[in-house]
Amino acid sequence: MKNLSKIAIVALLVTSVSCKKDFEEINAPWDKPSSASTPEMFNAVVSSLPLTAGEQSVMNAWIYPITQQAAITSGSYPYDNAKGAVWENYYYTLANVRIIEDRIEKSENPASMNNISAMLKTIMAYKSFKATNYFGAMPYKEAGYAALAASKGTGVYKAKYNTQQEIYTDILTNLKWAVDNLKADASQVSLGNYETLFKGDVAMWTKFANSLRLYIAATIYDKDRTLATTHITEALTKPLLADTDNVGIWPAQLGLSLQWREWSFSANSYLRMGSTMWNLMSANDNKDGSGIFDLRARIFYEPNNAGEWSAYPQNPISGVTPTEGGLPYDKKRYTAWTDKGASNLYSPVNLYFAQDLTTIPEPILTAAQVRFIKAEVYNRGMGVAANAAMAKAEYEAGIKASLNMWKSIAFNSPVWVVAKPTSATATDAEVNTLITNPKVAYSADPATALNQIYAQLWIDQFRQPFDAWTLKRRTGNKTPMSTSNTQYYTGNFGTYSRFVYPDDEITYNADNFKAASGGTNLNSTKLWIAQ
Repeated sequence: MKNLSKIAIVALLVTSVSCKKDFEEINAPWDKPSSASTPEMFNAVVSSLPLTAGEQSVMNAWIYPITQQAAITSGSYPYDNAKGAVWENYYYTLANVRIIEDRIEKSENPASMNNISAMLKTIMAYKSFKATNYFGAMPYKEAGYAALAASKGTGVYKAKYNTQQEIYTDILTNLKWAVDNLKADASQVSLGNYETLFKGDVAMWTKFANSLRLYIAATIYDKDRTLATTHITEALTKPLLADTDNVGIWPAQLGLSLQWREWSFSANSYLRMGSTMWNLMSANDNKDGSGIFDLRARIFYEPNNAGEWSAYPQNPISGVTPTEGGLPYDKKRYTAWTDKGASNLYSPVNLYFAQDLTTIPEPILTAAQVRFIKAEVYNRGMGVAANAAMAKAEYEAGIKASLNMWKSIAFNSPVWVVAKPTSATATDAEVNTLITNPKVAYSADPATALNQIYAQLWIDQFRQPFDAWTLKRRTGNKTPMSTSNTQYYTGNFGTYSRFVYPDDEITYNADNFKAASGGTNLNSTKLWIAQ
C-alpha cells in the first residue's frame, strides 16, 4: 500500500506470531533484528491498522447481520474466514513494537522518546482492545518477544495467555501513561515524516489516547466498576476529541488505496439494508423515500434497481420474503450506475463505499462516538453524578457530529455523484429534523434515553460493526434489534460471541491454550465483557 506497505514489508521480515512451531529454528536469524530504522518500524505499526481482507469479508457476511446494522440475503464467506488474518496482523505488529521498545530501553536517553512510547502504547491499546473483543483471552504480556530471544531466552517463543480482564486493565494503564507523558517538547525525538497517523500533532495523539481511554473504561463499567470509574473520572478532565476530530485511516492522507474493501463487496457479498436500521431512519415504508428523516440513510444505502427504497426483513420468514438477487456491487456499475440487476429488490449498501478506495476512511474512533459515551456517562452516573441535562446535550451534540462526519465523507468523495450531498456539513434544519423526530428526541425517562444513546452510537458505527458488536455484547443486547421472527436470528446469528483461535495457535501453543481455555474453542463462549 504505497508508502506504508513498503515499510511494513521490511518490518515484517523481523516479526513473527508469538506461538509458532519450531521457533528456535525459524527465528534463528532474528537475534540481529533488522536494518529498518525505528521511524520506519513505527510507520509499519501504523500500516497494520487498515482492516484485513478476511476481516472485511466476515464483516459483510456475519458481523453486520449479528449487529443488525444490515442484513444478508444469502450465505457467502465462512465465519472463520477472519481469525487467521486478524491474529497474525496483531502479533506481527506486536513483535515490531517489542523491537522498538527494546531499542528505546537500551538507548542513551529513553526519556527523550516518551512520545514514541506513548504513541506505540496508544496504537497497541486500540489494537489490543479490538483483538480481545474478537477472541477473549490472548497471549499478551509475554507475547511478541520472539525477535528478542537472543537476550530474553527461548522461553519467549510460546507465550502464556492473559484474561480479557487483565488485558483491559493493562491497556487502560498504558493509555493513562500515554496521556500523562505526551508532550510537545523540543527534547522529544521526532519521527519526522514517518509519523503518518497525525503528522506529529502531539495534541491529537493526546486527545486520541484520552478519548480511547474513556471509551474503553465505559466498555467495562458493568464488569469492573471501580477500575472504570477511576479512568472515566480522570479522562473527563483531560482533552477529548473535538467535533471535527475523527480518527481513522484516511487513505488520501496516507497515500493508500484500500483495495480489500472493494474486494469484500464485489466478491460474494449479499449485504442489504435491513429493516432494523430502516426503522430508525424512516417514519414509514414509502418506496419513494419520503419517510426518511435521517440523512445518513441516503449515505449508508441506496435504492434498489427500480429506484425504490426497500428494507430486507432483518429476520426473514421462509416462503414469505421474496428471493433477492441482482449484482448491486458489480464493478460495471462504476460506469453504469443504474444497472443493479432486475432481481435486485432490496436496497443495497451504497456502492461508493466499495468504489472510493482513496478518500472514504476506515473509522477508528469518531468525535460523535466520544459524545455518545459521554452521554451514557451522564445518563447513568458513571464516575460522575447523573445529569439528564448534560446527557441530553452530549447526545444531541453526538448526533450533529455524526451527521457532519458522514455528510462530509460523501461530499468530499471525488467519485460520489449520485445523491451527493450539496454541502459538507449538516444544516440546522437537518439536525433539528433528526433530534426532534419522535424516534430520536431525547426521552425524559432515563432508561428509554439510554437505549436512544446506544442506538445513535450503533448508527454512527455503521462502518465499525466490530465495535457495534462489542456494544451489543457489553450492554446485554440493548442495541437495536428486530422483535419479529427472533427464532431466525437466534438460529443463524445469536450464538456467535467471539472468533475461535486459529488452528496453528492451538497446535503450536497447546499448553498455554489449554491452560487458558480448558481446551475448548467455541464461538459461542461468552467474553468477560458480555452481559
